[in-house]
Amino acid sequence: MKKYLREIVITISVAMIVVMTMLRTPATETTFVRKNVVDLTPQEKLDFVNALKTLKTRPGTNSKNVSFYDEVVAIHAGAMTFDKMQLGGQVILPQDTPSTGPASGADAAHEHGAFLPWHREYLSRFEKALRSVNPKITIPYWDWTDPRAVEVIFDPNFLGTNGSGSTLTFEYSDGTPTIRLNGGPVVSGNFSEADGWGIVPDLHRNIGTAETLGTSLVRYLPGSDAPAGSGFPLDKAETDRILQSPDYATFRPFLEGEITINADGTENECRNSPCNHNLVHALVGGTVPNPNPNETNRRLLTLGTISNTPASPNEPAFFLLHANVDRLWAEWQNNGRQGGEFYAVPGTEPYGHNLNDKMWPWDGGDSIPGSIGSTDVQPYLPVIAPNDIVRPIDTLNWRKYGYTYDTLLKRGRGWRRQSRGEFPVKRTRVPERRRGSR
Repeated sequence: MKKYLREIVITISVAMIVVMTMLRTPATETTFVRKNVVDLTPQEKLDFVNALKTLKTRPGTNSKNVSFYDEVVAIHAGAMTFDKMQLGGQVILPQDTPSTGPASGADAAHEHGAFLPWHREYLSRFEKALRSVNPKITIPYWDWTDPRAVEVIFDPNFLGTNGSGSTLTFEYSDGTPTIRLNGGPVVSGNFSEADGWGIVPDLHRNIGTAETLGTSLVRYLPGSDAPAGSGFPLDKAETDRILQSPDYATFRPFLEGEITINADGTENECRNSPCNHNLVHALVGGTVPNPNPNETNRRLLTLGTISNTPASPNEPAFFLLHANVDRLWAEWQNNGRQGGEFYAVPGTEPYGHNLNDKMWPWDGGDSIPGSIGSTDVQPYLPVIAPNDIVRPIDTLNWRKYGYTYDTLLKRGRGWRRQSRGEFPVKRTRVPERRRGSR
């Protein structure tokens, strides 16, 4: 009798775990830790690379017969088709077919309040797919203030090297210093086309022209001798000030890179000179001001994979970058700013970005993305169940996703009780109108 009771208990316990997994709620509050990429062991690096490559070969559910990984890229691309004004209005996305539905008129994943909730959900789903390949995997984060990180990430045996074969020179008539970039397609080693990392041309388009960037990953990494603000690492003091932001209306655009706030509290827009998260996109992929002042629909030239934001998840470093963005949000939340009151003020955001709005593509099919040029993104999207609904409010507690960060564990609960050290912000414009380069 005891044997049968024990088997019943075991069966019920297993069933509970399965149900909790299906509901996307972990069986324990914290089940795994996202680590700084510089602390990964050689085996952890190898496992991460192998899992990425496996998802690149795993069949998707779309009608184009592209891989699961390509579907993930398509979701990000589709999110950006709901608004033709891109990179803070610096670039107008060519679009033959506009989006439809309540989400139209605002980028579903950027430049507004849901930038952080949307990417938290997006990364979590991708991480679960990686863990279906190897349950030991987590997405490492790229601390962009760490001087060791670039050498670790863009190692031939990890995420591959800089591109090659192209030297670009940009000269300006207004006195702006000449800019020279070296890079191009990644031609050998990990994540090169020769290594099997072929990119779908329709999902690899220039944000300003809609022309394809081809089938190879394209990088224009700055050299180690790049001047401050034009290379890595990013300024640690500025990142520390992000964590001192007093409210979400300051924190979100500061972290995303639409604004910067100086040590004295004065605020500047980041337009031709991207900041923080946006700056990493720009530095890895190559982004420069357009030397031709007559091209008013394309004031920025975006050259590589990750700087052409719809296509940016084709670059594996994208996920490390956004793990760091999520880490900084979690740290800011953990410092006494958890819950809906530490989100955008109700009514200040476009649809899809308010606390209880449905976020595309987890909106039950309410909104349909537009095209990028003539490319219809829809056939590349995965099948998403109509009842798979996610709102910003559902994402505020990172612990429910079953992960934490090594920095939160190191600081411990005592860190949460420290003074927030907030700085006075001298505002120059209303928060809801902030838009910036990505």
